[in-house]
Amino acid sequence: MKKLWWLVVVVTLGVFALQFQLWAQEIVLMHDKGGAPDWQTPFTEMAKICAEELGIEFTPTPFPTTDVFMSAVRTALPTGKAPELFTWWSDFRMKPLVDTGLVEDVTALWEKHKDEYDPAFRDAFEFDGKVYGVPTKLAYWVVYYSIPVFKKFGLEEPKTWEEFIKICDVLKANGVVPLGSTVQGRWPTFIYFEDLMIRTNPDVYIDLMVGKAKYTDEPVKKVFALWKEMIEKGYFSDPATDIFADYPRLMAQGKAGMILIGNWYEGQLIQMGLKVGEDVGAFILPSIDPKVGKVIIYEAAPMLLGKNAPGKEKALQIADWWMSPETQYKWCKLMGFVPSNKKTSTDFLSVPMQNVVKQVAQENYRLINRFWEATPTDICEEAVDKFAEFILNPGKMDQILEDLQKVADTYWSSH
Repeated sequence: MKKLWWLVVVVTLGVFALQFQLWAQEIVLMHDKGGAPDWQTPFTEMAKICAEELGIEFTPTPFPTTDVFMSAVRTALPTGKAPELFTWWSDFRMKPLVDTGLVEDVTALWEKHKDEYDPAFRDAFEFDGKVYGVPTKLAYWVVYYSIPVFKKFGLEEPKTWEEFIKICDVLKANGVVPLGSTVQGRWPTFIYFEDLMIRTNPDVYIDLMVGKAKYTDEPVKKVFALWKEMIEKGYFSDPATDIFADYPRLMAQGKAGMILIGNWYEGQLIQMGLKVGEDVGAFILPSIDPKVGKVIIYEAAPMLLGKNAPGKEKALQIADWWMSPETQYKWCKLMGFVPSNKKTSTDFLSVPMQNVVKQVAQENYRLINRFWEATPTDICEEAVDKFAEFILNPGKMDQILEDLQKVADTYWSSH
């Protein structure tokens, strides 16, 4: 009887130990979108789909703010409690984590799926020939425009830069704000700089991002001079305009014509009651110099894997599953994102964005990463304030260019 009792104890303890082990190896996906149900809900849905299709469960773990999230991730990564999966940013905003050696190399997965992804997209996650992270977001930066406003003034989507400028002139002459621009929130100040730069000299833009060109070089001065001319002609909205709270309303009222921004902006337009495809259209901004060819800014975001995470092997299985065309379809449909996998259907996107995706693919557009991730964070954070200063006072162009180069020199002298 005594032996039987001990056997029961041993078996019970074994069960508890197994349960504890399973609990301890729970796969988590940490993200900073705790205040955004439009992210947490899709992550929860994907967790259910993953459990059904892969037999592996993961738990989306939201944080209320980006600062709290980043601190939690950086604290956990060196430990045995590192997250299996966590969202992050690409390129230079990912580099500090890669340099620590605490995120998992997933090059093998990208090689497995290499026929499904544009190499330029992979570049946003690649360092020294190794790739880190799998895609959670791809956005193209396009011009959204008011279809009723265009019809009212007999305007059509421009095919050349000259046609685009003519549209701006017509709208301005008729009391309609041609383009949305702002200094609110700081980061949007880089939008027109990057797009004008890649449409005059994309190679210089890329060199500038990595310290191989200077803000005081002639090609950059040329872009700032064009930007200055556009500001002085009154093509842009008041810099105090909130492009998220105010500008969709102005477009709905017929008081504003266009805005250059990431295609995730459709959510803001829809919230204002606008129907993309009926009330709002989209086109890719034409190149200023035709010799440049066809270029477009893209924005990429990854999901990284903690190298020290206890459930890393399962996380790698999830990452492989996540990159497939079928999973990308489910995720992107939930989020309304452009699929990063070329073999994924785009039938859930608005008609204007379906056309943009088709145009990018069929006409072999050159994909170029946006300023926010493409240049070192230390430079970016100071540069956006200098861009704001320029927007508010374009007459200070030469001094601002000198200031920007000082910021870049300070960084690159020690990197």
